[in-house]
Amino acid sequence: MNAILQDSPTEQARRLRLKSQDHSLQTRAVEGAGLTPWEAKELVNVVRDVYFSIPEDHQPLRNGEVLHECVAIGERAGKPLAHCRTVRVRLLVFSQAEDHCGACGAASEIRRRRILRLTEGARDQGGLLTQEDLAYLLSCDVRTIRRDIHALRVQEFHVPTRGQQEDIGPTVTHRELALRYWLEGAEPLAVARRINHSLHSVERYIQQFIRTVYLARKQFVPAQIAATLGVSTTTVRAALDIYEQCQKQPGCQQRWDEIDLIGAASCTAQDAQKGGPWRALKSKNDWRTA
Repeated sequence: MNAILQDSPTEQARRLRLKSQDHSLQTRAVEGAGLTPWEAKELVNVVRDVYFSIPEDHQPLRNGEVLHECVAIGERAGKPLAHCRTVRVRLLVFSQAEDHCGACGAASEIRRRRILRLTEGARDQGGLLTQEDLAYLLSCDVRTIRRDIHALRVQEFHVPTRGQQEDIGPTVTHRELALRYWLEGAEPLAVARRINHSLHSVERYIQQFIRTVYLARKQFVPAQIAATLGVSTTTVRAALDIYEQCQKQPGCQQRWDEIDLIGAASCTAQDAQKGGPWRALKSKNDWRTA
């Protein structure tokens, strides 16, 4: 079947056009910029990777999602943006379920929920958004973004933008606050009301935390958990940090028992949504063939 598709007139035309474009760029790089043929070929590969690459997880973009280039975590504060390493991240800009929850529908509240979702989403994928990034993604000016971030910080929420990366202090993210309240015994709806967040987001945080902790209690290491669940190691480590901090608190024991009971079912449900072949993993090496 693949051979038939590759030999189709449309596919042949596409490959010829791409090769022609590649050859043209290589020729211009050699003749115009004085690059060697090898350097010109590498330049073409870089251009194709930067401008035409698909998401690393090979999943198509969902409604409301965009790909965005942002500064990579680890680039020191104050370093000129032009000299910073960047990463491409998948961001959910618009979410009907998360943006419009109950009566909390004021434009400023919706925008602030989006700011938290975007900045936390970028950080989970190894990137940090700037205020200019947020203004571009949310179609507003930087002053509006700055006011929103200030309002969120007054509520003791950390907004992980590039400018704030070295000034975290005692503040916490929406995700961490939601998980801590849930671990203390609050139900998802009560958590959502308490932090003025959507129930959909809170439930998503909790389900991801349950899966992560379940596998950690089965002796999986962060890299294995990330590969099994299809998330970043940054996301896994953030969840495990909360687990480490709360593991021995007496008030959380009920949640650990709950995770042991429903963890496998939660992983199975997630895999069914993604169409993957989840199996009940019985050892920490089973993830390699799952």
